[in-house]
Amino acid sequence: MSDRIEEIRARVDAATPGHWGTSYDGKGTYTVEAQPRLIPGQGIVNEGAIATLAGEHGDEQTYSNARFAAHAREDVPFLLDRIAQLEALLALQTPDGASK
Repeated sequence: MSDRIEEIRARVDAATPGHWGTSYDGKGTYTVEAQPRLIPGQGIVNEGAIATLAGEHGDEQTYSNARFAAHAREDVPFLLDRIAQLEALLALQTPDGASK
């Protein structure tokens, strides 16, 4: 695995675990939150704010950025695992492309 991939994996491992989601304050600010969920009788709870992205009401770019950040928690590990799978497949190939 390359140094860059190892650095990315280390950042993934150090980040707050679990599903991340977003909340919106109705005025333009989105918050990326750890493990947001609905608990009957309590409402929506989470394990803390990850990031706050401030924009203007109706700002599609801020919304897109918040969703990108929230999904990165699951997307980046998925992509790293897929890279590892593909590297393993490549390692099984001979230089001329035929399987070993």
